Amino acid sequence: MGRVPITVMGYRCERCSHEWIPRGEYDGDPRQCPKCKSARWDTPRKSTTMTTYEDFRDVIRKALEVAQALTWTEIRTTAKLPQLFPNNGWVRRLEQDIGLERRKDAHGIILWSLNTDASSKPSQSAERTGKATGRKQSSVE
Repeated sequence: MGRVPITVMGYRCERCSHEWIPRGEYDGDPRQCPKCKSARWDTPRKSTTMTTYEDFRDVIRKALEVAQALTWTEIRTTAKLPQLFPNNGWVRRLEQDIGLERRKDAHGIILWSLNTDASSKPSQSAERTGKATGRKQSSVE
């Protein structure tokens, strides 16, 4: 008797990677994964990688160095940022770290730009963190 390979079609869960062969003569797709019981076994999870402040800062800086003044929507579309609205805390940090300026024009549109004087100054965020922790900074002689 000869040995022959037999190929059988089965299913793979996109969530937990479980593979199985269906039982019986049922022609439709399974309703759920037999291992993790997910009804969305055939759709992969969306990747939700969070943007860090440092990445956000660098992207904003690059976008504003190329163009002199942009609206948030223009920055978001050119830099392909996932946020619909900027994080207010991060925007305040950008004002300190890279010299971000936000101004309203005659039509009330807020334009973002870099302050050329502040971009040459060192970051003041280290001073803020030292004051917030209450530590005294000693000078080494």
